[in-house]
Amino acid sequence: MSDPGPEAYETLARSFERELELVGQHRFDEVATLQAERDAFIATLPATPPASARPALQRAALMNKRVEIEILRCREALLLDLAHVELVARVARGYAPAREPRAHVQTTA
Repeated sequence: MSDPGPEAYETLARSFERELELVGQHRFDEVATLQAERDAFIATLPATPPASARPALQRAALMNKRVEIEILRCREALLLDLAHVELVARVARGYAPAREPRAHVQTTA
């Protein structure tokens, strides 16, 4: 396989930058598509990158870490929203009219 040159690794770094944007916008379906495309692209790269690829690969690694952090932030926000919904539901149930207990055995014969 021929040396793809540093521009291929710049493409890889830009892919992670794009993923960070998509995660920040909660466009997770597009993130999955982008990841599949990136995996296919990575498969075309040599197992050992050239030294000239180092800056782009470092940027890609940094962007990947930022993506992980953004996903954790999104997860935390969703968990907080869920907790709020559960609290509101519990409060609403407290305002519901009391229900009459039903007899399990018929008392008339």
